[in-house]
Amino acid sequence: MEESIRNGDETLSGGIRILSKKGNMRAFDIRDGFWMDIDTKEDHKKAEKLLLKKLTKTTDGPVSKYLNRPISTRISKFLVKTRIKPNAISLISFFVSLLSALFFGFGSYLYIFIGGVLSQLSSIFDGCDGEVARLKFLKSEYGGWFDSVLDRYADALIIFGMMCGLWSVQWGVQWGVQWTTGIEIWIVGFFAIIGSFMNSYTAIKYDALFEEGKARIRFGRDVRLLLIAVGAMLNQVFFTLIILGILTNGESIRRLLVLRNK
Repeated sequence: MEESIRNGDETLSGGIRILSKKGNMRAFDIRDGFWMDIDTKEDHKKAEKLLLKKLTKTTDGPVSKYLNRPISTRISKFLVKTRIKPNAISLISFFVSLLSALFFGFGSYLYIFIGGVLSQLSSIFDGCDGEVARLKFLKSEYGGWFDSVLDRYADALIIFGMMCGLWSVQWGVQWGVQWTTGIEIWIVGFFAIIGSFMNSYTAIKYDALFEEGKARIRFGRDVRLLLIAVGAMLNQVFFTLIILGILTNGESIRRLLVLRNK
């Protein structure tokens, strides 16, 4: 830089040109990344916005894209300045889901409402681990798999908590439904759980089509958890389980038909 300044060029580019002439500068292919000079505070803010915008994934569902990401990226913006690791964030999201399941299990409306809010919060936090991983260059195949495993446990626990809450306190006639032995709860809950699992399993192949633009509809975990949250706030847990069972299993069958033709 001193030589460049003596030549009347005080820019970084001037220093790079001097180094290039001496053979001390090498190129690095950033492939699909982007490069931006940061000279001012305004440049820094612009680069930060671009980085956060790039955290959106092509496989994001409508809830992730328009509700969760705008919130999770702001949380990740703070988390990336700390020493917290992506896998730790995955565990935090899982424990929020566990709390949601516990509150659902109490059965009364106040606890159901809190359980619904926590289920949506876990959905938002679930995006932070991947965002922080990409921002800190800590993205790994194991990290993605670890997060996926925890998500499956979280899904099952939340739905199981909803089932336990219904079975323990919603006995007799309520919402126009006559409970007999309570077996209806476990049957409906079973289909909701298995449908959620199959949604995640079939997404492995389906998302490849989605990324290529050959599929437009994506009913994923973000939609399921928002549906649970809304159902909890409306105090309609049983009917939420019915809707989950129908939509998740129906979506899995639809994906099988779509993938057969592709």
